[in-house]
Amino acid sequence: MEDPTRADRLRQYRVLLVLVASGVVLWVLWSARGALLPFFIGLVFAYLLAPLVNLVQSIFPGRGWIGTVRRTIAVVIVYALTIGGIVVLVMTVGPPIVNETYELVENLPNYVRTLEGEGAYWWRQYEENVPAEVRREIERNLDGIQSVIVSAVRSALTATFGMVRRVIGLILGLALLPLWLFYVLKDQRKAAAHFYALWPPALRNDVRNVIGIADKVLSAYIRGQLFLGLVVGSVTFIGLYVLDVQQAVALAVVAGLLEMVPILGPWIAFFAAAIVVLATDPGKIWAVAVLFFMIQQLENTFLVPKVQGAVVDMNPALIILLLVVGGASFGFIGIVVIVPLAAIARNVFIYVYNRLQEEEDRAREGPDASS
Repeated sequence: MEDPTRADRLRQYRVLLVLVASGVVLWVLWSARGALLPFFIGLVFAYLLAPLVNLVQSIFPGRGWIGTVRRTIAVVIVYALTIGGIVVLVMTVGPPIVNETYELVENLPNYVRTLEGEGAYWWRQYEENVPAEVRREIERNLDGIQSVIVSAVRSALTATFGMVRRVIGLILGLALLPLWLFYVLKDQRKAAAHFYALWPPALRNDVRNVIGIADKVLSAYIRGQLFLGLVVGSVTFIGLYVLDVQQAVALAVVAGLLEMVPILGPWIAFFAAAIVVLATDPGKIWAVAVLFFMIQQLENTFLVPKVQGAVVDMNPALIILLLVVGGASFGFIGIVVIVPLAAIARNVFIYVYNRLQEEEDRAREGPDASS
């Protein structure tokens, strides 16, 4: 006869074993996080390519010898299409992006010197027209801001020097990324089945639902951000090209990439464009400001609600607070991932709260139903 006490104790040991193993794995991953950046990027690519692999796999029959290798065939086909698309993109769009980015970096010191000359003129106007008492108060506040900036730069340099020791692991990760990504895509469903099998049968459905919630948020956010970056970058290029602004392609790429940073990204992109415009053709600064304002209104009014909808529906004030927390805790990576993680946590919390409420209601109805 089975001993229920012993069975419960063994189940607890098994759960403890899984928790300890998970903790060890997470600790190792956190310790090697600097070298794991390529694999994080690979997970993003795997997440984006997995639906396409599943679609191609469904084309092949599931019986016979081809059924055993159709997943591999689908991954190879998607690999070939993706690599071909990247090659075509690099050959067509790559050269102007590289050239203008090189020009932007090369001319940046000249732009800064030009702005310094303009700044000297306005400084003289400031000293001649602003009362001494007001100037002292402003300069006292600026000294505090300067100390914060110096501290931030020092921290960044320290992090940079600390990163040097992880360069070998980073290079090795980049070299192994294509092969690693192939096996991730190939064995995705097997890994998911093993993961769900670790959970007690009574919880597997809830675990699947929680994973589904995270998948829904991430898919909407990642694909939405990529689409928004493409649209914002394209519209920015068209606008800057019409205004005849120098390095329009490079500035458009910067605007598209900074779309990954909610709220603050468009302002940083405008600041980069303003540096170029003020140093090369200051008369166009108001036209460029209007252009970026219109692009931001297009994004906030039409694109974001349509692309992401209510999946990542958050108040801008909360998003700004999250960006500060993410940046202070995990740097730039934290700024990029904090919003979707917060949206996942919010939706999972709502799901778990409602499930507990259902179980509570069912427990209360139990005695009444039995009587």
